[in-house]
Amino acid sequence: MSVFTQLSDTEIARFVSRFDAGAFVTAEGVSGGSENTNYFVDCSGGRFVLTLVERGPSADLPFFVRLLDCLHAAGLPVPHAITDRDGNALHTLRNKPALLQPRLSGSHVEHVNANQCAALGTMLAKLHNSACDLERTSDRGADWTVQKAMSLLDTVWKSHTPWLEPALLVLKEWLDFSGSEGFKNTDPDTSLPTSIIHGDLFRDNVLFEGDRITGVIDFYNAATGWTLFDIAVCVNDWCVDDFCLNTDRTDALLTAYASVHPFSAQERACWSQMLQLAALRFWVSRQQYALEHKNQAGVLVKDPEYFHRVMKMHVQSGQTVDLP
Repeated sequence: MSVFTQLSDTEIARFVSRFDAGAFVTAEGVSGGSENTNYFVDCSGGRFVLTLVERGPSADLPFFVRLLDCLHAAGLPVPHAITDRDGNALHTLRNKPALLQPRLSGSHVEHVNANQCAALGTMLAKLHNSACDLERTSDRGADWTVQKAMSLLDTVWKSHTPWLEPALLVLKEWLDFSGSEGFKNTDPDTSLPTSIIHGDLFRDNVLFEGDRITGVIDFYNAATGWTLFDIAVCVNDWCVDDFCLNTDRTDALLTAYASVHPFSAQERACWSQMLQLAALRFWVSRQQYALEHKNQAGVLVKDPEYFHRVMKMHVQSGQTVDLP
């Protein structure tokens, strides 16, 4: 969460004075992400996170507020937007949309274990079951992913063409059959389950105390999507060691998820394609971001190489853990 917009203590104190948060004490810019500006804000009435939304259309923000309210009401540990004394959750600061949310307890875990992966699987299934009939179209969905990847083959990914182009053509053919953003395939015998998905549930978006999840954050990629895609995103980050799937952690995550939200036969049939699509999605977006912000000071650019290697692992090794 790089600080793209520098705020003074005076500006932050004036902003939080609209809320029943108590007196402003201190604020600290948060580094570690790549899309929005975030500040940890301590007040006499509690600890908060102030977010300036830097990316994406502001018209989508009411959706995020409703989604997080819904998930909070369902008992999930999410950073719902706090309303001010007039009942408003959405604000403007420095001409950018601004939200104040409670700061959740816990910390990020870099080296995860099977119990933590099981907790993640359970949490993700509950999230998929609690989406409150909301809908949103992602601007970085499956069709976007494959089309962008094809265009990169002509430039920075040219050296990957021999192995990547055939894989992209297979994925494109599968998407044409299965449906993608618009979920064109409505045949109940071949369609995949959909819901509002988190879309970005990496280790740095989950907080733990021991093996217990205390927070799920950063929902700005949430949209209507295949629930299996959300699971594949998690497996590609939480369950890969030295570019091999860790079978214990993968099985723990999938089994815990299935105990709440069982997998369908259609999901089992396309699991390998979904793992590839999830890896490709973040390889593409990180590559694009790296090109856009090359040599730009103060912006965290995550290395695309990790997902290049995960994608190649899925394409060339065929290694997977079957869905339970």
